[in-house]
Amino acid sequence: MIALFVRNTGVSAWSSEHGLVLAQEKVDSKSNEITAVPLLLQLLNLKGAIVTLDAMGTQTEIAQQIKSGGGDYVLALKGNQGKLFPQVEDWFDQAIAGDWQGIEYSYQEKVESGHHRL
Repeated sequence: MIALFVRNTGVSAWSSEHGLVLAQEKVDSKSNEITAVPLLLQLLNLKGAIVTLDAMGTQTEIAQQIKSGGGDYVLALKGNQGKLFPQVEDWFDQAIAGDWQGIEYSYQEKVESGHHRL
């Protein structure tokens, strides 16, 4: 999994598997993080990767770039994201009401423990 972390000075790609930063992209002082994310993604081999981003990164172009690079994504969605939030909320309401019939999905759970904690 590759997690993209945004700071006011730049965006970093963190590999949870290897526990290290894979790449960083500085944010221009006259710009914002949204412009740095596509540049950072160009530096990465996304094939088979799962990329996570906060709500700032929930952009159509960013999702398309990840998919075209062979990766998958987990994007955060907030209520202030125009038409997208109500559409997704409606989709889930219908899926739940229909007991997920006709919808292909999978579920995975991984429980890790260390230092006597789950």
